[in-house]
Amino acid sequence: MAASARVTIRDVAQHAGVSQPTASLVLGNHPRARVAPATRERVLEAAATLGYRPNVVAQSLARGRSFALGVIVPDLRNPFFADVIAGAERVASAAGYAMLLCGETERPVASHLDTLISRQIDGVILDAANAASLDAGALTGVNVVLVDEPSERWPGVASDATGAGRLAAEHLLGLGHRAIAFIGPSSDVHTFRMRERGFVRALRAADVTLPSPWLRRAPATVAGGRDAMRALLNGRTRPSAVFCANDLIAVGALKAAAEARVRVPAELSLVGCDDIEMAQLVTPELTTIAVPARELGARAARLLLRQLAGEKPRAQSAPLAVRLVARGTTGPAPADASPAAPVA
Repeated sequence: MAASARVTIRDVAQHAGVSQPTASLVLGNHPRARVAPATRERVLEAAATLGYRPNVVAQSLARGRSFALGVIVPDLRNPFFADVIAGAERVASAAGYAMLLCGETERPVASHLDTLISRQIDGVILDAANAASLDAGALTGVNVVLVDEPSERWPGVASDATGAGRLAAEHLLGLGHRAIAFIGPSSDVHTFRMRERGFVRALRAADVTLPSPWLRRAPATVAGGRDAMRALLNGRTRPSAVFCANDLIAVGALKAAAEARVRVPAELSLVGCDDIEMAQLVTPELTTIAVPARELGARAARLLLRQLAGEKPRAQSAPLAVRLVARGTTGPAPADASPAAPVA
């Protein structure tokens, strides 16, 4: 066959010795197609031999789908969301879907959603904070899956955010720390709220006080973590340990400690959350709570594909487990560390 000629389903069918409709069912990956395994294998081998490439435009017209999914995340620069996207893309690509990516930083989420809908996307993966910011009817008629926040309205996937905070607290308490602080974003994001809640509950269960000056609010960025840690280190009393609501904040906190010549972990222990790649690139390597970001994205994509197949999945599945990864930024509490004074 001439190199310039496009291989068609008819060519594949003839090479495999099957009818064109049968080849179409196999190559179109129809979920309800009933084709004998041996026949399917013959068609796939013929397609590979001939170098067949599906005509997505034709399939879209025939099946009323664009074979494209949209993903809107708060910040494409955050490695955690990059991993979520990677997991979703792996599943979507295997099912024959392309992915259109949008980061909320530069444009409002409503604008991104309008762009995706105008391109006839089949569904969208969205974080719930962005979903909550939309008008009530913005997602009407759109197949939606939320990431990392429960919702009674849309199906979604989440990690054990409360457990993440609890694990961080238990790790620091187990090392003898009682003067413990927290740095988290001021934004009303479910995941961060639950991480803080799990952390504070575990401290209270151990009769450890978290005084107001040691509960710092900051943007969920490296710069935000650095500024918040500078404020903690410049206070009248210093904590011996800090839990940061994500790894970017923790990296910034580690930078501030180095600038102030505070030794980590001899004088100050730090725990992050997410276990992004950067956690192993800093010195000392960051102790953190590992959150399965890629699996979150993969499950979100599978859930969306199930919707497109006509299923009605339940609103929320069980949260994905998290785990402590102890590295170099945590150690025993210093001998001269004093518990926080009770809040009046």
